[in-house]
Amino acid sequence: MGFAGTIRRWKFRMRRRFSEPSGRRVLDVGSGHRPHDDATHLVDLLPEDDAERGKPIQQLGLPLLLATVEALPFKDKSFDYVYASHVLEHTHDPASACQELMRIARAGYIETPSPFYEQGYNYPHEQRGWSFHRWFVYLGEGDTLTFEPKTGRSIDDFCQCRHGQFIKRIYGAMKDLNQLQSVLPRECSYTVLHWKGEFKFAVKQEGEHARC
Repeated sequence: MGFAGTIRRWKFRMRRRFSEPSGRRVLDVGSGHRPHDDATHLVDLLPEDDAERGKPIQQLGLPLLLATVEALPFKDKSFDYVYASHVLEHTHDPASACQELMRIARAGYIETPSPFYEQGYNYPHEQRGWSFHRWFVYLGEGDTLTFEPKTGRSIDDFCQCRHGQFIKRIYGAMKDLNQLQSVLPRECSYTVLHWKGEFKFAVKQEGEHARC
C-alpha cells in the first residue's frame, strides 16, 4: 500500500472510531480499492485478480462478501442504500444487475464512465477505451439508465447517444484526450444516477443506437 492508501485507511478508521453510528446499512457493490466512506458491507469479485480493478481490494475492517451484482445474496430491502460505482459497465447482464440493486436496497447511487470518456480514453491510440468494459452507459429519455453494447464497430463509429457527433468532432481536433479529462466538468466524464425506490433502465441490442 502506498502513502496515499495508508492515509486514506487512517482517516477511514478515525471517522469510524469517533463518528456517531448512523444505524444505516450501506452496501458497496464492487468496492474495490476505495470503499465508500459510509459503507457498512462490501461486495466484490475475484479478490486476487486486479486486471479490471487497477489496485488490490481494501476491506478497511468491513465484512466483504464475494458475489456478483447480477445475483446478490441478500434478502429484499436488506440495505438502506447501495453504491454501484464503476461496476455496471462490466456486467454481462445489465437488466439483472439493475433489478438486483433495486431489490436489495431502498435507494442508491450508480456511476459509470460516460460514452464521452469511454470513447476518448487513450485516444488517438489504437487501444482506446477499456477493453474489458462491455457497455456504453448513459441517461436517456426520462433519465432512463441506458446500456448500449460496446463493440469494436461502435467505438470506431462513435455511438449515436447524446452528443455523439459533437464528441467525434472534439476527438478529431484533439491530440491527447487524457489531458482534456482533467479540465472537463465531472458530468462530461461520468454517467451518474441517484435513485430512490426504483429507476428506469433500458438495454439496447447491438446495432440499435440511441437517437437523442
